[in-house]
Amino acid sequence: MKRSSYFISARSASTDVLASEIILAMNDQFPKVEGLGILGECTGRSRALKVGELAQCQTLGLHDKQERSPEAEAYLLELRRQIEEASPQIAILVGYSYLHHELAKFFKSVETPVVLIELTPQTATQGIDPKEISALIAVALGISVQGSPLIREAGIPYACIGSPHKDRVSRVTLKPESLGLDSHRPVVSIFPGGRGQDLEKVFPCFWDLAQRLAADPAFQVVLALTSQRDSETTLLIDGKPVTDMAPDAPELKGVRILRGIHLELLSLSQLAITGGGAVTVECALFGVPFMPLCADSAKSEQSFSMLNQIMGKVIVPEYQVGADREALYQTALSLIRPGVARDKMLGDMQGVARSLQGYAAENAVEYIGREIAQWKQSTKKPKGTQTA
Repeated sequence: MKRSSYFISARSASTDVLASEIILAMNDQFPKVEGLGILGECTGRSRALKVGELAQCQTLGLHDKQERSPEAEAYLLELRRQIEEASPQIAILVGYSYLHHELAKFFKSVETPVVLIELTPQTATQGIDPKEISALIAVALGISVQGSPLIREAGIPYACIGSPHKDRVSRVTLKPESLGLDSHRPVVSIFPGGRGQDLEKVFPCFWDLAQRLAADPAFQVVLALTSQRDSETTLLIDGKPVTDMAPDAPELKGVRILRGIHLELLSLSQLAITGGGAVTVECALFGVPFMPLCADSAKSEQSFSMLNQIMGKVIVPEYQVGADREALYQTALSLIRPGVARDKMLGDMQGVARSLQGYAAENAVEYIGREIAQWKQSTKKPKGTQTA
């Protein structure tokens, strides 16, 4: 008799962390259920069967229709073949994207219910018709109380599962010396985020601000990059590709480069200059003032930062990389140094931790197993509370 199984896929390196936590929670609550999926750096260390690689999907541009390569269609066809052969009972998509939209249509055709874990920047769903999504997704689970405008417009059933970021932030304890930092000087961390063309567009602004701030010996400026170097192939610092730099690269114009330890670095920061993704939520939970920057083309009437999106209001101001660099630099200084601007942002972020619940992965798995798959749950009681 074939064992019950599920498929899982994340749209990015950051959502792959949550996907790995979901797999662990699934192993805990439903130990007889097998997992398979498109695996990344974190999920690749789990017991799930690999039918595709996140890095390869990103290289082929499968998650972003505008960056899709000629080889993408053949890779997608092979993915569908392997998934159909495995015939999972449930599909879990962590974040939405062009690839996940295509997979959702495939799962619909084979009558496999799709659960969307909603951790998607609104810019990632541009061009996707909400009416089409409503026919593909069985239920969406997410951080915010009401769900995103896209989910509400599509009329998809929704449940709040809590914040995975809150769970991770609570586990971080570190001293500056552990990262070779001076405990007596403020740390300014730079988190450009993104990949491909999006990262290429915004990086010059991030690097310019990093250099300006590093010129002041009172500050320690650290550029935080992911461990996935393939996302940086077109990024240049002083004419040298970022991909060629060693993990322990020396300081460049006073800016230090660290990879793959963003939470630890963020916990030690006086200010973070970020993209619009999950790092904005983590900043608020750590109580670290931050400046979210986006490409000029990404700005719209709606907030682009994940924090403002899930809170349903503007908690922190947002900025565009095309804004006056001197004005951005002065804003950064006002948030590093004690004063009105810094105090106001710290006050505005105070309620975020109280608003977000924890145990997101455990709650997601409990909901999926109970309401969608109706699997027999382990007698071991899950850690999470009944939030979904």
